Amino acid sequence: MAAVLLLVAPSSALRVCGLDIAHAKPSPASRSLDGYIRDGWPSSFPYSRQDLTPLMAGNDRLFYLMPKLVQHAGEECRAALTDFYAAVLPQHDGDVLDLCSSWTSHYPAAWKGRRVVALGLNPIELMLNPSKTEWRVQDLNSEPKLPFDDGSFEVITNSLSVDYLTKPVEVFAEMARVLKPGGVACCAFTNRCFPTKVVPIWTKPFTEENHARIVGSYFHYSSPLWAEIGVADVSPDGWAGQRDPAVVVIGRKC
Repeated sequence: MAAVLLLVAPSSALRVCGLDIAHAKPSPASRSLDGYIRDGWPSSFPYSRQDLTPLMAGNDRLFYLMPKLVQHAGEECRAALTDFYAAVLPQHDGDVLDLCSSWTSHYPAAWKGRRVVALGLNPIELMLNPSKTEWRVQDLNSEPKLPFDDGSFEVITNSLSVDYLTKPVEVFAEMARVLKPGGVACCAFTNRCFPTKVVPIWTKPFTEENHARIVGSYFHYSSPLWAEIGVADVSPDGWAGQRDPAVVVIGRKC
């Protein structure tokens, strides 16, 4: 399996897993999987159950019982993520699954898909999501199996919530199963989180490079169906501390 495809296109866009991302930039985060290309991945999944058990483990549906109609990233970060999705989402009548969804998927306002499934924990948030055509409440930490047929979607997204998955290998294996051949899964993150709900490895250390390696590992160890794994750093310009980063780990299915 090719771990990463990261090439500079003539347009100066970065090409990641076959996608031209005009506003992506080289950075330590975008190069965070290079060592695995050079030296290979560890022989087995490097994280323990303890590494994936948050401080406040337990009933996630109770934690998300009340809708949280707030933004979980700064305005410039959200705009960068929306620009990323403009480059990734199917241009005409595509089928898309948004995991760990909420009242916003950060998709472009003018974009419409044929089938857009918002799967998350709070029904009020999901009903308010303007991008969805259908929604489903499901706690992936207790029920990681996805209720969809093989090869159902062209794109899967997870915006700012991959750090809360406690059964990531199982979830990512399901993502590979329900993607169509050649489809992509995109897991975006920034530097904000609920500290009591994030998995402990996310904070050891709390850097974009470490986070990208964690999510890259979720892809690699979950399924042989991932043909490519890459990282797009689409963070807004500015000094760290002045803006929220925006990094997306991408997997392309065989």
